[in-house]
Amino acid sequence: MSDSASGHAEPTGRRQVVVTGIGLVTPFGAGREISWSAIRDGRSAVDWFAADDRSGSRPRRLRWAGASAPAELLASVEPVVSMAVVAAREAMAHAGLTDISEHGGCVIGTSKLGLRSFTRAVPHEFWPNAAALAVASNWDLRGPALCPVAACATGLVSLIRGTDLIRSGECGVVLAGSSDASLVPIVLGSFQRLGVLARGFEEPATACRPFDAERSGFVIGEGAAVMVLEDREHAVARGANILAEFVAAGLASDPSGLTQIDPDGTSLAWLIRDVLRRADVSLDEIDAINLHGTATRANDIAEARAVRSAFGSVAVRLACSSQKGAIGHLLGAAGSVESAFAVLALRDQVVPPTINLRTPDPQCDLDYVPNESRPMRLRNVLKLSLGFGGHVAVGLFRATS
Repeated sequence: MSDSASGHAEPTGRRQVVVTGIGLVTPFGAGREISWSAIRDGRSAVDWFAADDRSGSRPRRLRWAGASAPAELLASVEPVVSMAVVAAREAMAHAGLTDISEHGGCVIGTSKLGLRSFTRAVPHEFWPNAAALAVASNWDLRGPALCPVAACATGLVSLIRGTDLIRSGECGVVLAGSSDASLVPIVLGSFQRLGVLARGFEEPATACRPFDAERSGFVIGEGAAVMVLEDREHAVARGANILAEFVAAGLASDPSGLTQIDPDGTSLAWLIRDVLRRADVSLDEIDAINLHGTATRANDIAEARAVRSAFGSVAVRLACSSQKGAIGHLLGAAGSVESAFAVLALRDQVVPPTINLRTPDPQCDLDYVPNESRPMRLRNVLKLSLGFGGHVAVGLFRATS
């Protein structure tokens, strides 16, 4: 039924992986605290856009420190690449790092090739690994440069693969995350035909309503997140400010079909239990869950049932939330951006809200922290990600103070 994969942190003397830096580009703008403050305040960045709108904060051209010409070209014409580099640059600065070339690697995932350059028929190759190539080139990284592709679970899968590189001893520091820019007709049309895009709304800001009885689907957003993952000993030795520990993670598969999901969330429930078992963390020690929460009818019910199945009676006290009502579904970037929000929640001891939740769906009977953020003690936060093709990923982050 399910097959757990890599990203297994267990308390058996293996290397501990910590987060020391975060960089974000979201529909709210470029910048970690810009996005996080808006999320905490329960604001929405969802609005109408013109297909040729080039305004906003997404950079169109970047200054590169010693980068090769191909990498500079990639960033100048493809937002998947430029957003990844901007996020990586902020993450490096946040972590207080400048040179990690000798012991550093990167895992920058995307869910598809660079669609902006593809649709413009740019005469260069823009494959999914373009963002990873650009990040590795810009910082002259000598370690692995990887690009996981796992649909809408790509972001969390990339973070999991980054922890693998540290635990295996291949890297001391990894720039890990993902980037996605899918506001193009071919993607919009595809999701429209699948019937998963929001409809019947009066204002764009209220279009996406995760776990609401009147929900009708998601809206597509664009963005990127990159985290600096480090071996704890390396971080402590250099006096880094540790934001959280990436305790454990795992991957599984849902065999229901290419775009279908098991209505009972069986694979997801199994994986949650397995990750907690291997991390030696009890159900009572989990305080909050950052959900996938797409606002589609089937996904929200299946995710709620999976949490109920995994946690039993404990589920009623968990603070659960989804940020897709605020920023849309960032597709390949969703898992990394939302994981960044989970880490920032631990830093600030506050659970961000699920906005646009007005009429709770009785089939989604969890505490979704509706519309207003909630200050509370947070020790351990789970992040759940799902993707077309049966991708299932779970990550566990822990406060370090």
